[in-house]
Amino acid sequence: MSAILAVIHPNLYDAGWQTTKRLRDTPEIGSQDVLSRWASVFSGVAVISNRSTPPHRDGSSRYHWYDILVTLGRYRDCNLELPGLGISLEYGPGTVVGISGKMLEHAVPSFSGDRVCYAYFMRNNVHEWAKVPASDWMYTKYYE
Repeated sequence: MSAILAVIHPNLYDAGWQTTKRLRDTPEIGSQDVLSRWASVFSGVAVISNRSTPPHRDGSSRYHWYDILVTLGRYRDCNLELPGLGISLEYGPGTVVGISGKMLEHAVPSFSGDRVCYAYFMRNNVHEWAKVPASDWMYTKYYE
């Protein structure tokens, strides 16, 4: 998921990498076993198993940051709803979505079968603690 972020928002990827490095380089934090094995630029991941999710926004991020959602399993009849935009996207197994979870209200109201979603995200307070600039909006000019 980090590699996908490097393509769709390279500046946010860099900020996530710098934050992770800062955590590892801080003696009282970096010595923790979980951090030595953390292989992601995201500061967190939520695992949602066989649950629908009501419409919500993610409050601990920033508006211009992307969360990466990955949905897997043996299920059908599933949509990712973006109520504020009036959009419903087919959300079948193997789908990966980059979304501004703080800006866009999103939901998965129902599905049939067994489904797991991995939601990768960054916490604003971790970046603030690390004193890493928070990145900015993604612009196509970054690819020029």
